[in-house]
Amino acid sequence: MLLFILRSMDTFAQDKNTFPDPGLLYNQTLFDSDTCCWRKLSADKEYLDAANLIVSYLDTNKPSNKHSLHWHAGQMFAMAGSDKLAIKYFKKTYSAFYSLFGGTDGKTWYYYAKGTVAFIEGNLEDLESIIDHWARKYPMDKNYKALLMLRANWGKSYEMATSYKE
Repeated sequence: MLLFILRSMDTFAQDKNTFPDPGLLYNQTLFDSDTCCWRKLSADKEYLDAANLIVSYLDTNKPSNKHSLHWHAGQMFAMAGSDKLAIKYFKKTYSAFYSLFGGTDGKTWYYYAKGTVAFIEGNLEDLESIIDHWARKYPMDKNYKALLMLRANWGKSYEMATSYKE
């Protein structure tokens, strides 16, 4: 009995970093809430930790909305300056089929995500082309305005460009 207690104490005394984040056990609604998990890390500007937590969640769970988690992982990697990983996760959220067969929401999502990737890749020509195309064909919603903000803050980091206040 004493041996069991001593072994149990050793198990519970292990460094907390050896245990997975408890957020990985939550359902997606709780994992994605403002007071938990990756959003809490993001609020503390721990962007790389937030991105890696989202990726771990995607790897260990079957979330109902992978699309949004891929997008948020991309955002967190971009905020951390990990552009290649940001682009990898952003690109998981759209395809050319959205622009061909999607309704207005699908098409505008395609252009928003593609425009964000163009910003991170440093491709001003593509970003401007997307903005011009959108202005001619689609409603100027918050995602359109976000692309305008990226263009207005060209040359800045994604973090600086997206936190810019007029």
